Amino acid sequence: MFNALHRTSSLKWNKRDSDGNFVIPYIITGRYDRTERGTIKEAMRRIEANTCIRFKQRDYERDYIEIQNKAGHGCYTNVGRVGGRSILMLESSFEETCMETEIVLHELMHVVGLWHEHMRHDRDKYIKVHYENIERSYWNQFEKVSPMEATTYNVPYDYKSVMHYEKSAFARPGRISMETLDPKYQNVIGHQKDASPSDYRKICEIYQCKKCMNGKIEIGGDSDSNPKPPTEAPVTIRPAPEINGECRDMIPSFCRALARSHMIDCSFFHKQQCCATCAELGHRDQDQGGWLEQTGWPFDGLFRIFGQGGWPFTFFNRW
Repeated sequence: MFNALHRTSSLKWNKRDSDGNFVIPYIITGRYDRTERGTIKEAMRRIEANTCIRFKQRDYERDYIEIQNKAGHGCYTNVGRVGGRSILMLESSFEETCMETEIVLHELMHVVGLWHEHMRHDRDKYIKVHYENIERSYWNQFEKVSPMEATTYNVPYDYKSVMHYEKSAFARPGRISMETLDPKYQNVIGHQKDASPSDYRKICEIYQCKKCMNGKIEIGGDSDSNPKPPTEAPVTIRPAPEINGECRDMIPSFCRALARSHMIDCSFFHKQQCCATCAELGHRDQDQGGWLEQTGWPFDGLFRIFGQGGWPFTFFNRW
């Protein structure tokens, strides 16, 4: 339920600069060209221009984000500050790229403290989720965030949020997963090139910014009382698409390691996350088809990858 961190959340970034702005230290260890680095900086600039968040290159800070570029890893990050190093994966390779300003902006907003718009508690007043068009294994993509983790600050539901899924995310071919109850927004969701005022407002509410969007928005929204800190932060990651009709592993190195250790379960737990590896082992599900590339913007999802003892690693997808 809801989709923005509480003001009292332990996942908020808590260090300030001399001007009272909240600082998110970062380092870039991935290899990017000048244009790609410019895309990252532009996404940071937009957040800084509209909120009291400031991104600075890390000196010695304990809590920080490390921006990496690894082939086959897509785009993912934690929601909020999880303590110590937090990975922000922004792949740029011959096969995949996250190097669009709106994609980087979306991931950075996860870092700051936002979940997806369609995961709000009140979403059923604005969209209908067509579970009949979605494989059951993907239903958790549309779960609502717990009120213990997030709130809305009384910010209205926003079809134009950069944090919203597109209409066919995780739907079966030719179908839609979400229908906007206001028809004129059906082809709007999931196709924004910039964050909306409500995206910025929620960030300003979380951090109680004195100025929001250059003073265009007044801060002081209501928040649920006595929230409890969540036990774990969700992670965003981009699912691997099909290439020339062939499915791919979400995290190839992870799937290969499972196969080598004879821990892979292609009949259930790993048949989607490790589609290509399972295909090599003779377990491809022809009907499932692996990770599908959607038209338009790429999309998010939540996958639970089971390791030893069945402990789940939770991934919230965006791109």
